[in-house]
Amino acid sequence: MPIDNSLNSEQQSHEMEEIVGKVPNWITRWGITVLFFVALIGAFISAFIQFPDTISADVIIQALEQPGKVSLTRDDASQEFIFMVKDEDFVKPGDTLFIHKNDKLKINKPIITPMSGQVFITKGIDADNTQDYLVWVVPKTTDFEVKLKYPLKGSGKIENGQEVVINIQNYPPSDFGYLTGKISKILPVPLEGQMQAYVKLDSMKLKTNTGKILPLDYLMEGKAEIILENRTIAKRIFGNILP
Repeated sequence: MPIDNSLNSEQQSHEMEEIVGKVPNWITRWGITVLFFVALIGAFISAFIQFPDTISADVIIQALEQPGKVSLTRDDASQEFIFMVKDEDFVKPGDTLFIHKNDKLKINKPIITPMSGQVFITKGIDADNTQDYLVWVVPKTTDFEVKLKYPLKGSGKIENGQEVVINIQNYPPSDFGYLTGKISKILPVPLEGQMQAYVKLDSMKLKTNTGKILPLDYLMEGKAEIILENRTIAKRIFGNILP
C-alpha cells in the first residue's frame, strides 16, 4: 500500500509548529517574576529616592572696602601737582596724597586720603588727552559680602536659611572646590528685573569644601545653585496629584 508522504509532511510540520510556538511554563513564570521585581524597584526608587530642586543664580562676592581713586587733570599750564607720597607707599586716614597748586589763583589745595591702604600711581590719558595721573589707594581687606541675583520666575520658593552652593569663575570647582552657605537676607523688591539675596558663608574665610582658602579679591563673580527642597521622582512626574 503506497504511503502518503504529503500527509506525513503536513502532520510533522504541524507538530513542529506546536513545539516551537509553545512557551515553557517556567519561562512564563520567571518572566512575570522578573517584571514584577523590576516594577517594584522602579516604584521604590520613584517613591523614596529624592533629588533637590534648585534655582540658578549669579553671585558676586564684594569686599566691603573698595579701592579709592583720584583723577588728576591739569586744566591749564599754571596748575601743578606736588606728590607727598611715592608709588607703593602705605598711607592712613588723614595723610596727604598730593597738593594741587594754581599759580593764577594762588591756591594750594591738599588732597587727603580718607582710608588706609597702599598707594599706586599710574599715568592716565582720557578722551581729551588732559588727564595726567590716576592715584589709587588700595586697602587691605578681609570683610566681604556675598550677593545673589536670580530671576523672578520661581523666586517665591526662596526662603531664608536655604543652602547655597557657589562656584567662583576664576577658581574652577574641579581644582578648588566650591563654597557653601545659607541665605541670610532677601530683598523684597526686584532690582533691574531680578531678585537679590545675601548669603552667609559656612566659613568666615573663603574656604571651599575641599579645604582650600580662596584669596579675597575686591570683586569676584560666579554661579550659584539655591537648594529649595528634596522631591521624589514620583512627585516630579505627578506634581500636585500626590500628597
